[in-house]
Amino acid sequence: MNIFNNREIATAIWLLVIFILMLVIREVRKSLSDLVKAFFKMEILLLVFLMVTYNIGILIILNLLDLWNISLLKDFVIWFCFTAFLMIYNAITSTKNENLLRKLIIDNIKIVIIFEFFVNTYTFSLVGELVLIPIVTIIVISEVIAKTDKKYNSVVKLMRGLQIIIGTGILIYAVSKAISDYKNFGSLETLRNFLLAPMLTISLLPFIYFAVLFSTYELLLIQLNLGFEKSKALKCYAKRKTIRYFQLNLSKLKKALNVNTFNLMHIRNKKDVDEMIKSYKSEESSNRIVNFG
Repeated sequence: MNIFNNREIATAIWLLVIFILMLVIREVRKSLSDLVKAFFKMEILLLVFLMVTYNIGILIILNLLDLWNISLLKDFVIWFCFTAFLMIYNAITSTKNENLLRKLIIDNIKIVIIFEFFVNTYTFSLVGELVLIPIVTIIVISEVIAKTDKKYNSVVKLMRGLQIIIGTGILIYAVSKAISDYKNFGSLETLRNFLLAPMLTISLLPFIYFAVLFSTYELLLIQLNLGFEKSKALKCYAKRKTIRYFQLNLSKLKKALNVNTFNLMHIRNKKDVDEMIKSYKSEESSNRIVNFG
């Protein structure tokens, strides 16, 4: 248990309590069962397997560079189960056409990680964390719910104010503990701890990019099974031409999902495929000229 700090232990206790309550309530238990069944689909299991394999490779490289060792395994597991999965879920389900890699870097590699490191390294007593976690959770959830209706703007402001007050108090406590513990804080192990999450996040970006690219191709090419009936040869031709045109350009691929110019449902022959791509190229060139102007 010494490898877990009080906040992690308190979080685990509350999650266990919530899980037990979910099992007790029949309706929730059924929903939980459906969620577990959905998780064990082949596509999701394959994605998890590839993520695990990819990250093991990253850990081996970091270990060779003396930036990771087995003492950081707990930190890696927590990052993998929460941050990594959340990143890839948000990236795959996002409908916005934006620079994916830039957005992920901005969202995950920023100055706030310094404060998060202090706050997560120096925690309160176990009893204090058991009280703090549900309070903060309720405040955050209240803000999220209040933001759904403008008439609750005063509640949103109040909840944000409470978060700032609590966050400032926690940060002051953590920094004061770090100052008094300056000898341990300035060690190589502390530096490894601090750099671990940013390094893992940056190293995961190529994997996320290709996962989203593959997912977007699937969404686009599934149109071949809709609309007019198509021969196997025509489907292969359409897939080949589509992949050859878009290649690894995720931005162009996402745009194609949202325009009628590129619609694989309506093709009847190879000429339709060529005309569709030609028409999309023409529209794309026109948009570039307009934007440049």
